[in-house]
Amino acid sequence: MNKKLDKDEISHFIDNDLYVPTRTVYIGPTAADGETDVIMAERAIKNLHILDSKSSDPIEVLMINPGGHFDAGMAIYDAIQLCKSPITVKVFGYAYSMAAVILQAADTRIMSPNARLMIHYGEEGLSSNHPKITKKWKIQYDKDSLWMKNQFLDRIREKQPDFTAAQMEKLLDFDTILNAQEAVDLGLADKVMEVANGHKQ
Repeated sequence: MNKKLDKDEISHFIDNDLYVPTRTVYIGPTAADGETDVIMAERAIKNLHILDSKSSDPIEVLMINPGGHFDAGMAIYDAIQLCKSPITVKVFGYAYSMAAVILQAADTRIMSPNARLMIHYGEEGLSSNHPKITKKWKIQYDKDSLWMKNQFLDRIREKQPDFTAAQMEKLLDFDTILNAQEAVDLGLADKVMEVANGHKQ
């Protein structure tokens, strides 16, 4: 299928991470050393809303993401979950930490052949030395960690019903790095993009 490429649409995709003709959204850092933050979340939410409000046709998300802030990542997770359109997320390069959580919101989760997934509990990131404030944020961190563990566990159990909470906790205690096929085998992705002899199938 050959369609004439529109320079304005291409420029819009490069600048704003949205390509309307193919209903494609890019979710990734806005800078070379960037991470999942409010800017990424704001752009993702707006772009998903634009496409989802136009029709309920499938939306494709292209993602390379090192992870980052939990709250910003949860905003993207919810935006994907609340779309009436089926969402496919394709991971290129890596989906680490919070990005691995975002991936689980998709209806279809696809890894490029050389992509990697990394899961862990992450850091508490407490910003106050006041003991009462620190205690409250520690409670919230524990709640967030439990929610994240359960999301991973639910997706894994779709493929491995007998996978235990203890097994999940062991994977999350420290960084667990998975290649594309390992992510699929575990149940945190659905398939690996197929390439045969250097050519797309």
